Amino acid sequence: MITSQVIDTLYKKYRKLPKSIDCLDFGLLFDTVAEHHDISVDMETDSLILHGLGERSPFYKIPLSRIHAIVPFEEWVAIVLHSSIIFLNRTSAKVSVHVKPPKLSFVDRLKMPFTKDTAM
Repeated sequence: MITSQVIDTLYKKYRKLPKSIDCLDFGLLFDTVAEHHDISVDMETDSLILHGLGERSPFYKIPLSRIHAIVPFEEWVAIVLHSSIIFLNRTSAKVSVHVKPPKLSFVDRLKMPFTKDTAM
């Protein structure tokens, strides 16, 4: 099961890009999830394309140079990016995306108690 603690660990463990794109396990994507998720690599733009998400999705076309890791789980395969993780299910066309919340600066945290949403 993928918990918030597992997600935090993925962000910490894979915070840096790999030394080379060759270090990523693309075989894992094409061997285990490609039959449920229409995945291809565009060699002209060096991008991973997730056709199943549709062209309007911000995760439709991912530059290979932005992928930090490809991590297998029992039921999912995770594509770790800097500020998000795309989870592709191994047995169905399910996709789940986690977007990392932005960290507030010290000044932003100081301002929070004084700024309230006044729209009612």
